[in-house]
Amino acid sequence: MRQLPVTAAFGHALRSTFDNIAFAFHVSWPWMLAIFPITLAGNIYLEGQRLLRADPLQMTPTEGVVGFLMLIPTTIAFASIAVAWHRYILLDEVPEGWQRLRLDGTVWRYIGNSYLIALILGLIGAALAFVLVFFGAILQQLLGNAILAILIPAVAVALTYLLTAAVRLSIKLPAVALEERSFTLRNAWELSAGNTWRILGLIALLFLVVIAVGAITTGIGLVLGAATGPAGVALSVAVEVVVNWVLTILNVTLLTSLYGFFAEKRDF
Repeated sequence: MRQLPVTAAFGHALRSTFDNIAFAFHVSWPWMLAIFPITLAGNIYLEGQRLLRADPLQMTPTEGVVGFLMLIPTTIAFASIAVAWHRYILLDEVPEGWQRLRLDGTVWRYIGNSYLIALILGLIGAALAFVLVFFGAILQQLLGNAILAILIPAVAVALTYLLTAAVRLSIKLPAVALEERSFTLRNAWELSAGNTWRILGLIALLFLVVIAVGAITTGIGLVLGAATGPAGVALSVAVEVVVNWVLTILNVTLLTSLYGFFAEKRDF
């Protein structure tokens, strides 16, 4: 059982991301160029609808459909980029030309496994929620408001389990990119056993980075929107696409590092 060095793993992921950011752009720009007009058109439509509504927070079914349709090409693009990035980090494979827009069986399996992991986590989350609600209702009859002293820690434990389980299961995704079909979700789970708190620490570090980047992005978006009017929407979307891309590369690099550490026994 390998014990994950949290700071070394996160530092390795950061270095691998930013030391290779130019190559990441080389791999990614065709997809980013492809999804930008879709994201821009969708955001312009949604922003226009929001301004027309009496309640800005209320979303119509049509807006929900538009949001979902925007998600489809984005998911495909980022899955393709992720596969290329995993293969570059672990195999030194450099895609050229149209290979950067790969949309083969490996990419579809990557998407399928991602949704499978999400489905497993959703089922586990639903089961945990049912248990918490069921026993919470019983205990509330006995303890009244004092139930919060039990319920809040129980919810925290459940969320911790789901977050760490998501990372542990997702260690399979680099194996999918490498076409290692013998590497299963069970392998990913077993190899990362005994690292719950370490993986939680890794998630906390990543969360801090996401919060910091999100705050900066929000500030830039507000400034651009206020300063340039309609053109600000386009600039804000461009910033959003770039930031989501950087965070995606960081997340994929982190999973690649975890796969290399647990499955291939590499050190940082």
